[in-house]
Amino acid sequence: MNLTEIKGQSSLSVKNPALLEFRKVEKTYRLGNQSIKALKGINLSIEHGEFLAIAGPSGSGKSTLLNLVSLIDAPTSGSVRYNDVNVGSFTDKAITAFRNRKIGIVFQNYNLIPVLSAEENVAFALQVQNISYKNSLNKARAILNEVGLGGHLRHRPANLSGGQQQRVAIARALVTSPEIVVADEPTSALDTKTGMEIIDLMQKLNETKKTTFVFSTHDPRVIKRVNYVVNLEDGRIVNESN
Repeated sequence: MNLTEIKGQSSLSVKNPALLEFRKVEKTYRLGNQSIKALKGINLSIEHGEFLAIAGPSGSGKSTLLNLVSLIDAPTSGSVRYNDVNVGSFTDKAITAFRNRKIGIVFQNYNLIPVLSAEENVAFALQVQNISYKNSLNKARAILNEVGLGGHLRHRPANLSGGQQQRVAIARALVTSPEIVVADEPTSALDTKTGMEIIDLMQKLNETKKTTFVFSTHDPRVIKRVNYVVNLEDGRIVNESN
């Protein structure tokens, strides 16, 4: 990927067709009587199968950009296209259905349901797509085995370590066979050894399943392991490195 600096905005370009494209994307939040511009003229393309980090200091806009990638939020202006489809034209219901099918999300605090076991937490992602309970559990068990938790299927989150909970969250993100997995600070709550094991796992899944991974991070351990880094400052892409 090559970065081109453009006055007033930043551009990161890759060959087409791309999985995801941002064109002149801006995001503004209202804070009382003030307008806070979190993203400014973002042009970004991400290929299928990418393993990419969005990096930058606190307040740079990386979490905002990640929320737009995962369709949790929408831009104030500009366009977001998945496989050349402008998702800005979708209704809220259509966005939710699209996100459930196409995007896996690994939240920073895992967001596991406390009263459900590991296999039930993962199966839940399939049940919301009207897949039967039995089939959902079978697929959940298979993916939990893949991420190394075959011996912890019936453990609830409170009985799992932080690294194990992160693996459950990854399995839940992957069980729907999404095109892209988005992870917010995937190593922030983990010790060095466990954090590296999680990155090893994600990299292996990226290579074997060809799933696109996009991280928000300021962790140099993660930045060293990805294929590309999109660096943000003050809401703009300032450079790209590999």
